[in-house]
Amino acid sequence: MTATSSKTPGQRESWFKYGVATLVLEMAIAIGVSAYSLYMTFNGLGGFPGKH
Repeated sequence: MTATSSKTPGQRESWFKYGVATLVLEMAIAIGVSAYSLYMTFNGLGGFPGKH
Protein backbone atom coordinates (compact mmCIF):
# COMPACT_ATOMS: atom_id res chain seq x y z
CA MET A 1 0.00 0.00 0.00
CA THR A 2 1.23 3.44 -0.79
CA ALA A 3 0.76 6.53 1.30
CA THR A 4 -1.74 7.89 -1.25
CA SER A 5 -4.03 4.84 -1.10
CA SER A 6 -7.64 5.55 -0.16
CA LYS A 7 -8.25 2.13 1.40
CA THR A 8 -8.42 1.86 5.15
CA PRO A 9 -6.26 -0.81 6.84
CA GLY A 10 -9.31 -3.06 7.38
CA GLN A 11 -10.23 -3.19 3.69
CA ARG A 12 -8.74 -5.76 1.36
CA GLU A 13 -8.54 -6.24 -2.37
CA SER A 14 -11.36 -8.22 -4.03
CA TRP A 15 -9.06 -11.16 -4.83
CA PHE A 16 -7.96 -11.62 -1.21
CA LYS A 17 -10.62 -14.21 -0.29
CA TYR A 18 -9.73 -16.28 -3.35
CA GLY A 19 -6.05 -16.13 -2.46
CA VAL A 20 -6.77 -17.33 1.08
CA ALA A 21 -9.02 -20.13 -0.25
CA THR A 22 -6.26 -21.23 -2.64
CA LEU A 23 -3.69 -21.32 0.16
CA VAL A 24 -6.02 -23.33 2.40
CA LEU A 25 -6.63 -25.83 -0.43
CA GLU A 26 -2.89 -26.18 -1.04
CA MET A 27 -2.26 -26.74 2.67
CA ALA A 28 -4.98 -29.42 2.79
CA ILE A 29 -3.43 -31.20 -0.21
CA ALA A 30 0.03 -31.07 1.40
CA ILE A 31 -1.31 -32.50 4.68
CA GLY A 32 -3.12 -35.26 2.76
CA VAL A 33 0.01 -36.20 0.80
CA SER A 34 2.07 -36.22 4.00
CA ALA A 35 -0.47 -38.43 5.79
CA TYR A 36 -0.58 -40.86 2.85
CA SER A 37 3.21 -40.98 2.75
CA LEU A 38 3.40 -41.74 6.47
CA TYR A 39 0.70 -44.42 6.12
CA MET A 40 2.64 -46.13 3.32
CA THR A 41 5.92 -45.88 5.23
CA PHE A 42 4.63 -47.31 8.50
CA ASN A 43 2.78 -50.15 6.76
CA GLY A 44 5.80 -51.18 4.70
CA LEU A 45 4.19 -50.29 1.39
CA GLY A 46 6.80 -47.76 0.37
CA GLY A 47 10.33 -48.28 -0.75
CA PHE A 48 12.93 -47.22 -3.23
CA PRO A 49 11.55 -47.15 -6.79
CA GLY A 50 12.46 -50.26 -8.75
CA LYS A 51 12.79 -52.55 -5.72
CA HIS A 52 9.70 -54.69 -5.22
